[in-house]
Amino acid sequence: MSEQLTRLLSPYTGVNLSAFDSVKLVVSLITAEVEQISANEGEPRPVAYEARRETDGELQTFYCVKWQKSWIDCGRTNDYAASPALFSPQECGLDMSSLRELNVPVLTMQQVSFMCMENAHFDHC
Repeated sequence: MSEQLTRLLSPYTGVNLSAFDSVKLVVSLITAEVEQISANEGEPRPVAYEARRETDGELQTFYCVKWQKSWIDCGRTNDYAASPALFSPQECGLDMSSLRELNVPVLTMQQVSFMCMENAHFDHC
């Protein structure tokens, strides 16, 4: 499964969006893939969360997405330039009791392109 996620995310590894935009990107990419492959027949949807973890003795709040058994870190909630990356909840110190499900809009692939293009434009201004 992580190979499929790596393939989906690889075109966007150089794109640094805000953490919440990264969540929208990941949820939209996975949803588009699920709809293309299974035509909505029993394939689980990605779930976005706001969560906490302890890093170097400091408590951080961040966004993440879970799909099947894989987790994607979308960045700290106050990140303005985050890039999605796979992670292991056990290794990063994820506090499972802190998970708060988010209602994230699912964008079309055209909207994803516009979001990335808009961010790239304002990033250089």
